[in-house]
Amino acid sequence: MSFASLVSLPQRSSWTVCGEVREVLFWPCTGIRPRAVLLMIPGNPGLIDFYIDFCNELHAKFKKDLDIIGTSHLGHTLFSDNRGQQYRSTKTYGLEDQVTNTLAMFDIIDQTYDTEERPRMLLCGHSIGSYMAQRIVAVRTDRVARVFSLFPTVDKIADTPRGRQLRVLFRPGVRQVVAGIIDVLRWLLPTSTIVRLASLSKSLGDTNTRVVVDKMLHGSCVNSVLTMAADEMRRIVDLDEELYASTGGKFVMYYGTDDMWVPEDRYERMRAVNTQGVVRLCSGGISHAFVTAHSAEMACVVIGMLTDELAAEIENS
Repeated sequence: MSFASLVSLPQRSSWTVCGEVREVLFWPCTGIRPRAVLLMIPGNPGLIDFYIDFCNELHAKFKKDLDIIGTSHLGHTLFSDNRGQQYRSTKTYGLEDQVTNTLAMFDIIDQTYDTEERPRMLLCGHSIGSYMAQRIVAVRTDRVARVFSLFPTVDKIADTPRGRQLRVLFRPGVRQVVAGIIDVLRWLLPTSTIVRLASLSKSLGDTNTRVVVDKMLHGSCVNSVLTMAADEMRRIVDLDEELYASTGGKFVMYYGTDDMWVPEDRYERMRAVNTQGVVRLCSGGISHAFVTAHSAEMACVVIGMLTDELAAEIENS
């Protein structure tokens, strides 16, 4: 038994990217070198802990060939930095802040693997993470080999059932009030009581509920989550048809049925626009928020995508 086999995965660390501290999880490959590197970009709320079960499944299947790197969004979470100290940014981050810093992180990763035998750079974006991956492809077209877009919110987010339902939460005054209430509750109530209250929704599961309470339910974090959501509603309006016409072949896109954030007409439109790539509609009942109940099922789908991708890499090597 090697020492490496005793190390718990994922490995946790913090990276400083353009002056901002990010939470990062890492699943290293066990081979001599990775054939590919996958950057996991979460949805909103952007807590990478939500994706541990999903990424564990991918790593178990491809641990000899694939490095997996996942990151939380700026300001969305409380986490331990590299010194073991609790870190929580008090800044508020919008969508453009997240896109710019995630692009910078992609560049750091890409440059780290700058060797003669460079691995393929892959992106996996969930929900708004798909939009962020799309933005990276637009400016790093030659360096991104493939994008796996899961339930992509890339078109008229405000004009969706969930967008209309929740838009009041995203208004400037309202989101500050909500963040303030969260801080007051944390001051008044013990954590165990907050966990029990959060569990009443029965939508997250025990593990994710605890993650939300411990890491996200802090006023500044909630404000960044809601501020980013407000930006999404305002900025993501028209589908970038030009991008998909020119680089659509890089995208493997997976849409859901009965998705309140991405109605099925968005799938139909993407099929018409992106004729070069793969655009699929879920037939297995996986929900938009797959991390709450369908991590294993979603991983099976993406394992199929990655199998095809790595087989192509082997043929071309």
